[in-house]
Amino acid sequence: MDSVSLRNRWDSLCARVGAFKRVEESDLTFDMLLALYTHPARAYHNLDHIAQVLAAFDDVRGLAEDKDCVEFAIWMHDCVYIAERPDNEERSADAASMIAGLLGCTPEFIAHVRSLIAVTRHSVPPARGDWALIADLDLAILAAPWEPSPQEAGGGGAGAVMGYNAYRKAIRREFAFATDDQFIAGRTAFLQRMLERDRVFHTAYFHQRLDRAARENMERELDELAKGRLE
Repeated sequence: MDSVSLRNRWDSLCARVGAFKRVEESDLTFDMLLALYTHPARAYHNLDHIAQVLAAFDDVRGLAEDKDCVEFAIWMHDCVYIAERPDNEERSADAASMIAGLLGCTPEFIAHVRSLIAVTRHSVPPARGDWALIADLDLAILAAPWEPSPQEAGGGGAGAVMGYNAYRKAIRREFAFATDDQFIAGRTAFLQRMLERDRVFHTAYFHQRLDRAARENMERELDELAKGRLE
């Protein structure tokens, strides 16, 4: 999904959920999104990630109870991301509230968006419904092919699908401030916590289709980490 497509998609979403229906609010808020997602620069939690989650959402849109709320939360869930901080989801929810307020969204809409963003921390299993759906969409990268074929990767460039091996390396770059030993310990703990769950994915749709591939990828990454292979 290229930048023009992203912009057009954001404009359409703003027209559906906002109260003012004016181009100015869409322009202003999209510029805010661009600034948030590019400062600081990120190797993974960027607009390419958002584009891939949106594309995955399009395939399962019918599963959402509040489609526009889920889409808005997808756009906003990683807008504040500093790898050293533990409160990125809360701060992203704050930014989402501000932007939704500028658009004139209802308090109920804003509260639901905040609750959806909160589950993308993945510290505890989400509730059912839209909460489980957005958590699964955010983690769908765990089931990506280790090395996508050229066809799967879309030939590279904007909108190309990221493989699992590229994803894990991008996460390492985002944690460049950590030593190798620190990163290995933290990443191992995350992977083990995910593997210990009865289900990696919580909706029936994603659980049935992606759980096995995600577990195989995470077990392979654990083996790479145990051997000190980060690149």
